[in-house]
Amino acid sequence: MGKGIVTVVIALIVIVGVLFFIFNNYNSKGGTSDTQERLRLNEEESSVNVPSVSEVSENEKSYTIEINNGFSPGRLEINKGDTVTFVNNGDENSWPASAVHPSHKVYPGSDIAKCGTAAIIFDACDPGLSKGESFSFTFNEVGEWKYHDHLNPSLNGVIVVKG
Repeated sequence: MGKGIVTVVIALIVIVGVLFFIFNNYNSKGGTSDTQERLRLNEEESSVNVPSVSEVSENEKSYTIEINNGFSPGRLEINKGDTVTFVNNGDENSWPASAVHPSHKVYPGSDIAKCGTAAIIFDACDPGLSKGESFSFTFNEVGEWKYHDHLNPSLNGVIVVKG
């Protein structure tokens, strides 16, 4: 039991460190803070399946949801202004987006019809994410926001945003 806890703690530290390094490198190379920006992550798959948290600013945090034949965690509670990054670690493409399939209109302002425009929406858009790709979105609306994988609509989850 002691080794398991130590392993989980070490894995969390490594994941948070990698995300912090990637975020800092991306912004230092002239990247934008646009939440629709996709980052290619070259991380090895972790055997520990836990959400990671890294500090973005004093009050905002960044969380990771792993995609691999489903979303993990399937339910995530965050605060308004926090960012969630969906990382595809599976072998199949994945297209995380706001519910309801196929319109993606549940999260305010989101709509599949806005894909390919400058609009910032809770939608990774076509063709989705290949293995190793990610999609980040900052949640600025309080509520319980259901989402799904547009390419496999039976896979879904929920993000609860507190004020």
